Amino acid sequence: MEAVLPTNPKLKIMVASTVHGFRDQLTQICGILTTYGYEVWNSDLGTVRAYPNKSNKESCVTAVRDCDLFLGIARPFYGTGVIGDRSITHEEFRAAIAAKKPRWFLVHRDVVCARNLLKPYMFKKDKTRTKFRLKKNPVINDIRVIDLYHDAIQNEIPAPDRKGHWVQEFYTITEALGYLDAQLGDVNFIKTVCQEMGNP
Repeated sequence: MEAVLPTNPKLKIMVASTVHGFRDQLTQICGILTTYGYEVWNSDLGTVRAYPNKSNKESCVTAVRDCDLFLGIARPFYGTGVIGDRSITHEEFRAAIAAKKPRWFLVHRDVVCARNLLKPYMFKKDKTRTKFRLKKNPVINDIRVIDLYHDAIQNEIPAPDRKGHWVQEFYTITEALGYLDAQLGDVNFIKTVCQEMGNP
């Protein structure tokens, strides 16, 4: 008997986020996206393909390359998978932006607050980074979460030239889920967006 291929395959969405202190909410977010009809890829859930011949970072970046759309969540915790200058989550953000994937971003209020407070110390007038370092504190565990946020908002690109840089601030899971429903709840619309941007 000949195999029957699906005529309407699910869109594959990569969900990139740090996990510490967020696992239950991350699971809820991925669950909601599944109910919308997406195939959800997330490393913490074990749904990102792990290649035996690749590092964890390489497997995650490959998933970003292969997904149809991307959801990045910037939180006060930078992540434990720091390899070189950036965490795996940060590399996933950068890969999605570089590949011009259809993408949506959420940022925790504490990251925005920390950025507003520390921006005068972290950045020169030409937007280049200073050597400012952050001491250990209970709000954000690594100043590079602000760099990750800046990558998402395309801070170094002139405002008129930015595209796909909307980053929605949230504090509660209810706010995050409301944003997801408004942006990703209509799968047919998202399919159109993906097609217009050159994704399947």
